[in-house]
Amino acid sequence: MRVQLSAIWVWLAAAWGWGAWMPEQGKDYIPPALTPLPYLIGDPAVREELQLSGDQLSRIEKLCERMDAHLFALRDQPPAPKDPEMIEHVRAVVEAMKDLDEILRPEQHHRLQQVGFQFEGVYTLFRAGPAAYLGLSEEQKARMQMIHKQFLQQQELLRERLERSGEQSQMGEQARQLRIRFINQFLQVLTEPQRVLWQEMLGKPFDFSKISPLSFRAPELEGVSGWLNSKPLKMQQLRGRVAVVIFWTTHPDCLGDLPIYKLWARQYNPKEAVIVGVYVPQSEREKDLAGLRLFVQQEGLSFPIAVDSGRTVERAWANPTLPSVYLVDKQGRVRWWWYGSLHQAGSASQQEAEERIQQMLSEGR
Repeated sequence: MRVQLSAIWVWLAAAWGWGAWMPEQGKDYIPPALTPLPYLIGDPAVREELQLSGDQLSRIEKLCERMDAHLFALRDQPPAPKDPEMIEHVRAVVEAMKDLDEILRPEQHHRLQQVGFQFEGVYTLFRAGPAAYLGLSEEQKARMQMIHKQFLQQQELLRERLERSGEQSQMGEQARQLRIRFINQFLQVLTEPQRVLWQEMLGKPFDFSKISPLSFRAPELEGVSGWLNSKPLKMQQLRGRVAVVIFWTTHPDCLGDLPIYKLWARQYNPKEAVIVGVYVPQSEREKDLAGLRLFVQQEGLSFPIAVDSGRTVERAWANPTLPSVYLVDKQGRVRWWWYGSLHQAGSASQQEAEERIQQMLSEGR
């Protein structure tokens, strides 16, 4: 499954804004769902839109550094995750974002919220704060839920129809037309005064084509059981090179991708691109280091392999499945990843990964 980092859409269902509305935090406190603001505030185009001073830029840079690991862990989570570990990540981001009240002037904060509403689009109206601000009735909310349900059904039917007919190339345009119809139906639920308020909430249109693809600082490769084919490595050591980090095990789904990994290890100059395997054993048998070493020798795997028996690295990267491939640029930022088998997904997936690697290799030359 490909992840397109330039289009991570966070589906939201919590209160509006940060700061004064925050509830008392007792022992059973569950933080609200994330808005897009923690992601948007890190983007250069958004910062330019806010006309930040040098001091504000410096403080926001530090704020984004504090949130980076948490946002990376939350990248695939729903806005209000149920997993206790993910809830803690949300809590940390919510707490950090309170600092924006001291960093931004009121008009800057207001503009940031407008950009956030534009990013969410009509999904903003599923959140309690904006819905209350517009004065949505229960009947209106129910109609919106029904329209959204129908939209999801039509989207799935469109995908199935195009797959059956072999016309997947038309998916983009037809899906775009479907979304436009959905948005128009959504807005027709609003009264005229509500539509006026909605336009005020959105403010001046922001050009989202200027938004940079999201990236995150790559977590370290710490707490592993051992290393094969290499001395212990740190991501810091790999700065200046493209790193291809592979999470795998000896499950058949992973074994089918081994030829691809071996090809990359031969194909790329290790001084420019390094393949790093993170082996995550799924059973006691797979934790046998001697057996793994023999397997690695028999398969001719020459790239460095970290043995993550305690799944420490897998948790740090919040990796959800095996195999997975992450591409880390020369600055140590994760900019692209793929969940699942490249081999099973077909040659186009491998080609896309290799094109991304080449793109990162060309940067800074």
